[in-house]
Amino acid sequence: MAELVESQLVKALRLLSIEKPENNIAMVIPFDVDLPIFAIATFKILFGGRQRAQQNQRAIPVDLQIEEMKDSALSEAQREYIRPFDEKLAALNYRPLCNTRVTNFRNYGFNLSRHYHNPADSVSCVLTIIELKAKSGSVEAVKTSSLVAFTTRFSDGTLLLTRSLTSKSLMDDPPWRITQDFRQVSDLAVLKQRHDSRASSLGTPNPPAADVEQISERQRAEHRRFSEYQLARGIYQLLPDHTAYEATDKTRLRGIWNHYNPFAQRISWTETILTALIACVLPLVTILKLAPACEARLGLAPARSHLTIGKLLIFAAYLLAGVLVGWISQRFTFHWAMLCSYFPAHLLAGWTFGWYPYTTLMYVTAFGIIQSKRRRAVIFEPRPPGKI
Repeated sequence: MAELVESQLVKALRLLSIEKPENNIAMVIPFDVDLPIFAIATFKILFGGRQRAQQNQRAIPVDLQIEEMKDSALSEAQREYIRPFDEKLAALNYRPLCNTRVTNFRNYGFNLSRHYHNPADSVSCVLTIIELKAKSGSVEAVKTSSLVAFTTRFSDGTLLLTRSLTSKSLMDDPPWRITQDFRQVSDLAVLKQRHDSRASSLGTPNPPAADVEQISERQRAEHRRFSEYQLARGIYQLLPDHTAYEATDKTRLRGIWNHYNPFAQRISWTETILTALIACVLPLVTILKLAPACEARLGLAPARSHLTIGKLLIFAAYLLAGVLVGWISQRFTFHWAMLCSYFPAHLLAGWTFGWYPYTTLMYVTAFGIIQSKRRRAVIFEPRPPGKI
């Protein structure tokens, strides 16, 4: 059956080819399977948000339920994840005060907040860790992310928040809160310096919370006030039972824009340039040099539509590019794969190397390896034996 389908598709593509009468050379129709796959994927991202939201059924509680977690309750993986933050903050004279977690998030994965205190400073610090799963159909993605935030509360009610958020927030900033998000800053000493620089011009600071009860109460009050503001702005909407909020279509549109906007994420230029070069150069060298040279050495006539040694080499090149990109990168999107691999390949080699979904193969391979790395790095959910 597979051979029959392929032969019929090849026949159809040959019928669609255009003959140039002056030299009788066939011009290949500019089409391959990557295009409809990319179009379908884009359509699902743009118009499938509501369905995915209903599938994942995530909601944010109106009132937070917060419990303390003792250091002794943390797993070894969690301690290893936290240790570098403890060391960096200890250099700034911040020591761990307590750990808390919210227990009534609906399907928002695991969360942990580690609060730090410097008795000589009015600035509080918190490390927030979230481990989230997202499922679309049968494909499940997992990611462990964290951010460090320095906070100062002032006597006039103003709150200054400086964060190392790695992606642009989907929320609106309320008028009583000044938020500084530095997506490209990972050095906590620099982050603290920028916070202090802004705080020095804002007035008299209040003392930070000094125990778990004060921390939990302030967190509940701030969450309630912040959520009511997002509700008024159309970012949240109340569920029918009035016990939780869910994101609106307005928020989902912002999420889609963030997905396609490269500057909405923390960018590692070294990683970006290296992955782009691999995705572009490795397939092109194989298409233009290695595959033709191999077929010529074996005495094979070049074929544009059916599977040949050259096509197998091109498949291998895209597969290897996906492996290398997945090993190097922490985030590799389909549209970035199309931009740095699909378009350069067709710009320089035309459509002479077949209609197979080479770029899709590279992207799926890279995505699988990135997810494998993330599953090995989970710190809240135990891994079954033999699984990654």
